[in-house]
Amino acid sequence: MAVPDNVLERAQRGDQAACAALLAESYPSVVRMARALTADAKEAEWVVDFVLRRGAALLPTWRRGTMTQNWFYHHTLLAARERAAAKPAPQPREDLLVANAPDASPEYVAFVRAVRGLPGQQCEAFILHHGEKLNSRFLGVTMDCSSSAAENHLNAANATLATIAGSSLGSFQVMLSRAYARLGPPAESVGPAVEPYARSYTRPLRLRRMVRRVILVVVLVALVWGAWHWRQELWIWVGPWVRRLRASAGR
Repeated sequence: MAVPDNVLERAQRGDQAACAALLAESYPSVVRMARALTADAKEAEWVVDFVLRRGAALLPTWRRGTMTQNWFYHHTLLAARERAAAKPAPQPREDLLVANAPDASPEYVAFVRAVRGLPGQQCEAFILHHGEKLNSRFLGVTMDCSSSAAENHLNAANATLATIAGSSLGSFQVMLSRAYARLGPPAESVGPAVEPYARSYTRPLRLRRMVRRVILVVVLVALVWGAWHWRQELWIWVGPWVRRLRASAGR
């Protein structure tokens, strides 16, 4: 859903609480996606930091009615895709979708390996559909493709995994969904986690405003001091005008 216009406008003006609220709305899904798609905790930390910093930096460019969640979905996927491609995959038992599963049986470990072995967009569509519960429309937005293309990727993934898992596919999907849900941050950690990113955006704005106010005060003080210091010289120029105005008013 779109962030309320008043929250976005307040955040863009430098309201730190509004900026934090805006980031906090998307933070849990960014963390879950980063961890699930990279399969590695350290790589996921890099993705989360990168996406949150970029989101805060680009906040002034967002327009009224912006679906900020879509932006975070898409850029988390892009960053996770880049990091996952640059690093070797973790050991099967260290894969976060395995390590966080309620019961990581050897069969489930093999299933997760099969998911990771799918073509890139099929793997992404399967994980995000069963983990983040994204439908075809949101998968398309996230993966930067049409809804029908996203649905085709998901169907292809399901078909391939069905031949591997057979009748166990449904139970493995449930297990993956539960493991994915455990990747999210605790609710009480969200506020403290996004606060530094909100400050990174709002602090420079506040500093610039303070500098402008100081400059304005200095200019006003200088004008007042100059007017007092050169009052006699100024009166030579202003005095005749004042006398004429008084004379005109007295008629």
